Amino acid sequence: MDEVQEIKHRLDIVEVISSYLTLKKAGVNYKGLCPFHNEKTPSFMVSPERQTFKCFGCSEGGDIFTFIEKMEGLDFYNALKILADRAGVQLKSRSVRRGEQEHKADRKTRLFEINDWARRVYYKLLLDHPKADTARSYLKKRGLDQKTITDFQIGYAPDSWDFLIRFLKSKEYTEEEMLQAGLVVRNDRGKYYDRFRGRVMFPISNIMGGTIAFTSRTLKDDAKEAKYINSADSPIYTKGEVLYGLDRARQAIREKGLAIIVEGNMDVIACHQAGFANVVASSGTALTEHQLKIIGRYAGEIAFCFDTDEAGLAAMKRAVTLALKNDVTAKIVAIPAPFKDPDEAIRADSKNWTRAVLAAKLALEHWIDLLVRQNPDLLIPAKKQIAREILPVIKITYSEIEKEGYLRYLANKLAVSERSLAEALEKTRGERAAGGSASAGSPPKLSLAERIGAFVWFEPARRELVRALIADPAFALPQTPVFREILRQEDFEREKVPAAEANLLDQMILLLSAEMDLTKAEVAETELVYLAKRWQNEKREAARIRFAAKIRQAEEQGDKGEVGRLIAEFSQLIK
Repeated sequence: MDEVQEIKHRLDIVEVISSYLTLKKAGVNYKGLCPFHNEKTPSFMVSPERQTFKCFGCSEGGDIFTFIEKMEGLDFYNALKILADRAGVQLKSRSVRRGEQEHKADRKTRLFEINDWARRVYYKLLLDHPKADTARSYLKKRGLDQKTITDFQIGYAPDSWDFLIRFLKSKEYTEEEMLQAGLVVRNDRGKYYDRFRGRVMFPISNIMGGTIAFTSRTLKDDAKEAKYINSADSPIYTKGEVLYGLDRARQAIREKGLAIIVEGNMDVIACHQAGFANVVASSGTALTEHQLKIIGRYAGEIAFCFDTDEAGLAAMKRAVTLALKNDVTAKIVAIPAPFKDPDEAIRADSKNWTRAVLAAKLALEHWIDLLVRQNPDLLIPAKKQIAREILPVIKITYSEIEKEGYLRYLANKLAVSERSLAEALEKTRGERAAGGSASAGSPPKLSLAERIGAFVWFEPARRELVRALIADPAFALPQTPVFREILRQEDFEREKVPAAEANLLDQMILLLSAEMDLTKAEVAETELVYLAKRWQNEKREAARIRFAAKIRQAEEQGDKGEVGRLIAEFSQLIK
């Protein structure tokens, strides 16, 4: 029996596909919602007898290997490698023949291997190395036991500029491959160095349990250093398409019918250690539509639980807006005072978490209640401000039933008529909470710079597409000056953006999301590049008009020297 047949013999296609979506028995077969196209009625069928799948809606079909290829965006060899690891089959060569075609290990194969080696060496260092004492003490202080550390393969990256580089070189990987894997950085002089230094390491896995990236936490009390740093996006890892802990949480999510999405890795780990295994986290980025779609394959209900600080409040608003826009009925799990996150609440008493989950409220009702508590007197200006913040969210809510329900709830809370709110809803087009409002019947306009800023705020990795523009002194974001300066720094630190600016940027995202799906990388990045070029063109045109007037004035005065100087200056400016 060759390796391909051995893997098919050891693995059940229903079990493998169930790692990615929920299947239900349908006679001798299993059915579920197709992961390859949007549908409300299941047309995706799996045959355990034939070990094949078929979608009668979009016609996708094949065997266990075809499924992994399509879900993970891999070629046959890498799909084979993932399934071989799951089946406990050791591949004997770097190529395999299937039919008439030979499939070989490629760049992605090596990137998977590099991340797996990094996971193993970081974990080994945490367990045994004397220099990892600080990391072990930190994890003990956070209440993690050895079983949890082992289950999540938590590790330690030594405070060295080239430890991982030297280790991986000994395994015959190149620095360029390490860079592509997102584990090292290359400076302007072309020198490579370890991305993670002196940090606790949390491996990020794909749904099959393979390591594809890392989140890290610093052990230094240095305000200049980011507390958390993540692997760079790579050919095997895209932040907005991964949920931390889902490989371990998916079964509990199915059993409970509820997925709880939290902010941080430590929150996930604390919940799992306390026996609450249906918890995952967005992977170092704001929640995306893609992540909502993934979690929707496993759970009929979603709840968000974010930190109680300003950043957590902003994250909650973004997540709720995204969920309602995509027809996801979500709830909010509110952490009781004085705790700031699930980890703190659970360490004090696990019953805090149990009670919070049981008391979860519909997401937009929670948001409305929060605003009302902040304005207990509910004077007319406060009512207008609350309506101004909530109505744009109701406006983009997908479900008409939910729209009506939330409008009624808001009217009751503000003690105003539904009719007055309904009329205001007709006029609103997503007014921005911090300045600028829409005139009736026409959407508010974002400047080019604001649109560019919103794209980058949604996904900071996209700033690489507009580095030169961001560095230009003429690139101005008057309403978000701190954000603009942070954009220019080498490491983008979202948590340093003031809450007022973050809220405004979130409102900008809300306006953009009504026009396009910001999580579709190809569409969003094409639009961003277009906007950057348009901004440069408008800058050149403004300069041309300004210099044309000056040159005309110099000509009228007969100052040929000044004309020449202006022409030369203009030429330099538009290069």
